Amino acid sequence: MKYCKKCLMPDTRPGLVFSDEGICKACINFEKQSTTNWESRFEELKKICDQYRGSNGNGYDCAIAVSGGKDSHFQTYIIKEKLKMNPILFSVGNIDWTDIGRENLNNLSEAFGCDIIQFQPNRKTAKKMFRKALEEIGSPSWYLDALIYAFPVKMAMKMGIKLLFYGEDINFTYGGKHDQETPSALSQFDNDVVKPVWSDWFEEGISEKDIDSAKFPDINECKEFGLEPMYLGYFLPWNSVHNYQVAKRWGFKHLNHEYVREGSIDDYDQIDSISYMLNPYLKYLKFGHSVATDNASRWIRYGLKTRDEMIPIVEEKDKTLDQGIVDNFCEFTGMSKNEFWKVMDKWYNKELFEQDKDGVWHPKFKVGIDSVK
Repeated sequence: MKYCKKCLMPDTRPGLVFSDEGICKACINFEKQSTTNWESRFEELKKICDQYRGSNGNGYDCAIAVSGGKDSHFQTYIIKEKLKMNPILFSVGNIDWTDIGRENLNNLSEAFGCDIIQFQPNRKTAKKMFRKALEEIGSPSWYLDALIYAFPVKMAMKMGIKLLFYGEDINFTYGGKHDQETPSALSQFDNDVVKPVWSDWFEEGISEKDIDSAKFPDINECKEFGLEPMYLGYFLPWNSVHNYQVAKRWGFKHLNHEYVREGSIDDYDQIDSISYMLNPYLKYLKFGHSVATDNASRWIRYGLKTRDEMIPIVEEKDKTLDQGIVDNFCEFTGMSKNEFWKVMDKWYNKELFEQDKDGVWHPKFKVGIDSVK
């Protein structure tokens, strides 16, 4: 297990590549963007918007995939306020909303004067899928993530809207298997979430009809329609802290108005659901890092914090699973706490963790220091 020399991302992150100098691809890509001509990129975005503005008469010019979070506020601000487009917002509801999450989604509509079409998942199916996905693939929110990918695309084509905006390109911004910078979001249509073996889920009362809504359209169908999915993060600097500052000016609220969560170093990222955060926590069990590492690494790249000052914070926070996450997840799925922890035990990476005689797991690694003891 080796760590990036600049940030705190380990090489256990799937798809992340390190240079010979020990720098992760996310840091390399961030540095590349320091020479980007952002004025030229934004002019390119203006031309794209000009092409589609008024294409549906008095209807919607484009669509934005949103959750109601800080990035959704930032995206809508750019598209509606700066570029004067008329967007429709597509959103997928959570299995357990925080009050702040609902408020922020409502605020997104009210602050910017946008219509929102929300898909609320079938809770009966979701209960089964969340439990099954935790037990079998260690990614409990897989079903919801599949819906988040599929719903905006399906709705855009159903409504005759060709221009669809997403936020940042996760592969380029944070390092992944598709790390070439591109404005087109077509590459995300080829990831592991949108191309599963669906028959694997057809058991225990789950039928193909139950999860058809989460199936992604065929990419050729998208191309024939003329769908243009775009990463807004290609056209302007993508900075999660800056996005938060902008979002606050438009009424976005952070989570501490409602709930102080353990294991997190911020109170404004992924705050619309509590139990959803079990999914990123499982990265800690499998790969030795979680959301504290993700956010700390961004802050280091942004120049807001140093690597050394974030090491003890990440070491404390990443390993902490908020009790509210456990309570909400077990209540939703019907799992007992004992059943829950037995399933969690099987996802610990034995190369990174060791279990003591009482069943408690301990990391073999120290954050920021290469190799495992």
